[in-house]
Amino acid sequence: YRITNENRLLFGSATAITEYIPSDLKKWNRQLMLKIFPYLENVHIDLAWGGPMECSATLFPQIGNHPEHKNVFFVQGYSGFGVTPSHVISQVVADGMMEGSKYWDVISAIPKASVWGKEHFKSLLLTTAKFIHQLEGYANGRR
Repeated sequence: YRITNENRLLFGSATAITEYIPSDLKKWNRQLMLKIFPYLENVHIDLAWGGPMECSATLFPQIGNHPEHKNVFFVQGYSGFGVTPSHVISQVVADGMMEGSKYWDVISAIPKASVWGKEHFKSLLLTTAKFIHQLEGYANGRR
């Protein structure tokens, strides 16, 4: 989560192990939010959104230009960590669009490795990766 410039709480989370989209995103997010912020029980949620998770091989957001259209920029593969780095990555992309920057040069140069089988086995791969991530957390004392 983070606080926006408008003093709003931006709260995000991914499904714990299996890859699915909850049917009532406001209710689902409220349950997660109240585990961390129980005193926000009566706060109105203005907006909730969700969709399939896109993961990169490095679990770090990928940025770059379209190879055939240099004025088309992209950000993809937040890997379930979108809320935290989105404002920083967005600034890097904006700087890259305007005049370039050393941060744009470094981050856009990170190799964009393909994940084998992603077209056909996306749900299975994501569920397996989430399960392994959760097991590592428990093994390291995160509950």
